[in-house]
Amino acid sequence: MHEGVTGLVNGDHKPTLGDLATLGWETAARILWIRDNIPSNILYFKRDDIKCAYCSSLVSLINFDHKCSNCQQVVPADGELTVPSGAGIVSGPAADCLVLLGEIRCNHLNCQRATFSFISVCCPSCSVYICPSQKVKIRPKRLLKDIIDEMFGEEIRDYEFA
Repeated sequence: MHEGVTGLVNGDHKPTLGDLATLGWETAARILWIRDNIPSNILYFKRDDIKCAYCSSLVSLINFDHKCSNCQQVVPADGELTVPSGAGIVSGPAADCLVLLGEIRCNHLNCQRATFSFISVCCPSCSVYICPSQKVKIRPKRLLKDIIDEMFGEEIRDYEFA
């Protein structure tokens, strides 16, 4: 059932009015709300959620005030950043994603330009140097799966239990 909801929300095939009518108005409304309010092609996270992909450290990889290479605004520790979800690979139960450091985008006034495309950083825990063409670990604020579970969790559990 989770796959069906995900397909309706995130699939290339937009559901027809007939498809939605068979689901009932409340289910159809929830599916359309998710589809319209959750950008499925962008992952959102904070600068402090960027971690080393080569070790299990929980320390932020970018632990300094860095200016966006485009808009020149400082990206604070709690500053929101984005990355196209196609650049992310969900890995493991914690829903961390591996993305290229150089794919991370500034979200200040919708700048949306690569903000770490010209720097290399050293992990404070394992001392590995990471350049823009290497992967880092991020923890997105909310994944589509989490939102579907929030909106349809009880129905999905009831269906899977039956």
